[in-house]
Amino acid sequence: MSRDTSEAINSYITDMLALESHIHKAVTGQIEDLDEEYPEVVRHLRVVEREIDGHIDTLKSLVERRADAGQGLADVVKRAGSAILGAGAAAVDFVRNEKLPKNLRDDYTATSLAAIGYVMLHTTALSLGDREVADLAHRHLKDHARNVMMLHNLIPGAVITFLQNDGLPARQDVLTEISRNIETVWSDQGGTVPEAIDLGTPGTGTGSTRTDRPMGDRF
Repeated sequence: MSRDTSEAINSYITDMLALESHIHKAVTGQIEDLDEEYPEVVRHLRVVEREIDGHIDTLKSLVERRADAGQGLADVVKRAGSAILGAGAAAVDFVRNEKLPKNLRDDYTATSLAAIGYVMLHTTALSLGDREVADLAHRHLKDHARNVMMLHNLIPGAVITFLQNDGLPARQDVLTEISRNIETVWSDQGGTVPEAIDLGTPGTGTGSTRTDRPMGDRF
């Protein structure tokens, strides 16, 4: 594997390590704040925390094996932290002691950011022939995708509880309809979104998608 290829893959690995570490710190703080008042929410957040713990351990081990000679793990992660301080910072800038629905909204945003980060790492590794990293990214993506779905189902109840605590006549019995509507929204998109899109060589305009091809070629 060429040095350029290794660097391309390793940069995504360290970015994800920095992101997962940031999310872990924030989720741990939320668990501490919510433990007594919202034990059911905390039960779900602890699952997220444990999974991120595992991700961090796996990524650290990978970084240590792949780091340039003489470059310690702390230096690698510190440099990778610039990814968190850039465009993604606002998405994972958790605020302690915020209202429960907003805390969970921030969890959802951060988890979604991690999920698309692993899509990018999986794509980079698989397209450059690194099956080990591609498989790792795929496993971590599954965890975050499951957590996104869990938060979809957790947030409506948190919103209703918050409204009720505010003295508003919010009805719990609409949760079943809300869950059904959320599930329908996502399932209905299955036939309308194209598969991974081939953008072609830059400047050639040769990219195509499944929706570009004749019906007979789609299956």
